[in-house]
Amino acid sequence: MNDDNRDDTTTASTAAELRDPLEAFGVGALRLEDDVVVAEQQLGPRFADHRGLIDLPAYAVLLDHIGGIPYHRETRSPSMQARLNFSTVGRPTLTERLVGRAQLLMHDARVGVTEIRIGDGTADYCVGTARNVAVGRAIPDDFDDAELAHEIPAAETLDVPLAQAIPSDLDGETIIAQIVSGQRERGPLADLLNARIDPAGASTTRLRLVVDTQAWMGNMFGTMHGGVIATIVGVACSFAGQRQAQAGQDYRVGDLSVAFFRSPPVDGSRVSVDVEAVKVGRRIASFSARMTGAEGTLLAEGAADIHFG
Repeated sequence: MNDDNRDDTTTASTAAELRDPLEAFGVGALRLEDDVVVAEQQLGPRFADHRGLIDLPAYAVLLDHIGGIPYHRETRSPSMQARLNFSTVGRPTLTERLVGRAQLLMHDARVGVTEIRIGDGTADYCVGTARNVAVGRAIPDDFDDAELAHEIPAAETLDVPLAQAIPSDLDGETIIAQIVSGQRERGPLADLLNARIDPAGASTTRLRLVVDTQAWMGNMFGTMHGGVIATIVGVACSFAGQRQAQAGQDYRVGDLSVAFFRSPPVDGSRVSVDVEAVKVGRRIASFSARMTGAEGTLLAEGAADIHFG
């Protein structure tokens, strides 16, 4: 059982069976097309939020994954992303097959900038950049084989129950309060991440999301995958955006930027994301976010714009 008194047996079982972030998020089919790195992601209910919708956090692992490969291919240097910046238009459907394309725009021996586009093969939903930085760590010998070993899962394997429908007369403050109390489900994506809203960190302008890390969240170095960090930050900002929404008002994560400072271990230790409203307008609300470890170590910072419909 988790802290909001819901049975997480199914979620725990799913997490225990997962190998890594790519498998968890249905990412695979990695290939090269005319010097462009391409990969795909099969979406499904597993990645839906508390509204039963797919939003930017659901494909942040795909964004980070392909965002680092072009620089590595060009320089053969071990590298990681120091920052991700993304903007969205529109929203993928619940079971859509996404296609991600990444191309190195400029680089030297120390840093690079990679453009990433995510869409359905015809139109783009998301465009952004990854700041690549060469690092001094050795890459595991089987890294390239492991990258190619992921196949796209069948859509039906990602089918989980969605959160209950939200009545149109509930405002965002009430929705978040119900999620905190356990009266309303947090959604499959938050379940997958083992993420919950901490009532002790809640106020009108602030929200805290806490996550107990799991082994499948790790990267090739054994610490949390940058895409998982971005997903957690994005989910926290999405909940903060929901809190500011009027009754019956739609919203989406329109823009997300994440700067990575330190990757936490994935040994069951807890990370927290504190989100604060910077400016809330009628059409756009802007938020800042800080991810910290159990000892208060700063791990990442984020900024998000929530677009209200």
